[in-house]
Amino acid sequence: MPKFTLSAAEIADIAAWLHSQPLSDRGAPSTLDILVGNAKEGEAYFNGAGHCTQCHSVSGDLAAIGAKSDAKTIQNLIVSGGGGRSFGRRSAGAAPPKLPATTVTVTLPSGQAITGDLDHISAFVVALRQPDGTYRSFARHDSIPKVILTNPRQWHIDMLPKWRDSDIHNMTAYLVTLK
Repeated sequence: MPKFTLSAAEIADIAAWLHSQPLSDRGAPSTLDILVGNAKEGEAYFNGAGHCTQCHSVSGDLAAIGAKSDAKTIQNLIVSGGGGRSFGRRSAGAAPPKLPATTVTVTLPSGQAITGDLDHISAFVVALRQPDGTYRSFARHDSIPKVILTNPRQWHIDMLPKWRDSDIHNMTAYLVTLK
């Protein structure tokens, strides 16, 4: 940052302005109302252009979501695909939604394929838990073994840069109505 040459009077004016500002409310609950969307447009988007019904159902996985979670939590679930932290609060006693795990299939040079829930992946190792509970890990060297990830939230991740703010706010407004 460049050096400023300010007079004593200018410094006093800046200090007076700073002292006139309210103290930080860091840690105080947010009072921002995020319900700014149109529920009817959200319902139309959910059932049409958003293609949400390919994976979700208002009588299945999203039944009564508006009674179980607040608007902030619902909006966070939309943009994270349910995989991110939930920064809002849920209604008392509401359990977090049950989300399918990311799975991985490791194909060894012999052709044997091992599939399970992903535990860890890096450039050096892939680890998984098989359906019977067995933990397996494999060293990785370039593309050996072959590793294929299946993330059930990938569609949400891919759509995030394509969604407009209005799409997200409208879907939030709609899902909040599902009591």
